[in-house]
Amino acid sequence: MNITKVVRTRFAQACEQKLLSRIRKGVSKHIARAQNIAAGSERMSSDLLHSDDTINSYVNCLTHYARWMDENHTDCHRLPIAHKRHYDHQFIQYLIDTHAYSPATIKLYTAALAFVHSCTMNQVHNNRPTVRAEDTTRSRSYTEEKYENQLQYRFKYGPMAVAHIMQICCVTGLRRDEAEQIRPSNFWFDGKVYHCHLSGNPNRMKYPDEKTVWTKGGRERTIDILPKYNTLLREILSSYQPDEKICSEIPDRIGIHGIRSMYACELYQEFARDISTISPTDRTMENGKSRPTRYRDSQGYTWDRDALLRVSASLGHNRSEVVVRHYLWRLRQANKREENQAV
Repeated sequence: MNITKVVRTRFAQACEQKLLSRIRKGVSKHIARAQNIAAGSERMSSDLLHSDDTINSYVNCLTHYARWMDENHTDCHRLPIAHKRHYDHQFIQYLIDTHAYSPATIKLYTAALAFVHSCTMNQVHNNRPTVRAEDTTRSRSYTEEKYENQLQYRFKYGPMAVAHIMQICCVTGLRRDEAEQIRPSNFWFDGKVYHCHLSGNPNRMKYPDEKTVWTKGGRERTIDILPKYNTLLREILSSYQPDEKICSEIPDRIGIHGIRSMYACELYQEFARDISTISPTDRTMENGKSRPTRYRDSQGYTWDRDALLRVSASLGHNRSEVVVRHYLWRLRQANKREENQAV
């Protein structure tokens, strides 16, 4: 964490100290969130930082915020004063007025400011641009062709570990920080297919030789892997010691989220039933609520909720909506192409 290395002010120091005091990797986000809400918090959040990705994102946002404060409100050194004077609102409005940031990026900045000021996002700024799923572009340019080109480049020029971790991500859908921790001891073969287990913290390890993989929100999960990858995984895992990290640093140019999308699409197609075979009256339990098994998204496409939930569990989520919005965009694009060809 280097906010104060970039912006040498007392305000930047306050932001950094707030982040450092709230890091809780391995703690269940959902349990902490429920406890926080039960205690009367207005924020629908755990008020903790559970993953490296969130920490890094907030550091970038708050570094920008601290630099803006230094340029515009040099006399302010404390977070409560900045919030009381609505400097946080002014900063978000500045981002909006520049027209250089997407609604999703502005939402991220607002979340970071709400975190350090211990308030809700609407208390920071309640008139932000609307984030629409159809406008989301994260990793949308990371195609299967780009994946293959990068993979072949790594096989040819190395390091081999990067090629191997790309293949492992393609068959497991790991997040970047999870992939950088993964070891052969996190996999096991049941005689028919491989499985990958992520403990989330040291207290949930299932196997004697397994190593801890810190996950987002400390959530434990076992990942579905398709049988057709048995030979590939066996060859890769045999190249490393059981407790050896396969690739501890993945180059930024490797689109891990795009590869997660490839995994999600393939897994969904493997498990999904023909929608015509699912009765409109069929119901599926999701997060304690009975919902139609046919899931219809905002763009009018219908999905098998049972398959969505299975994919969601392997990705480390717990909602079918998240899978459809952020991972199955390749399948939506394919559906649109088919519709256009049929016209």
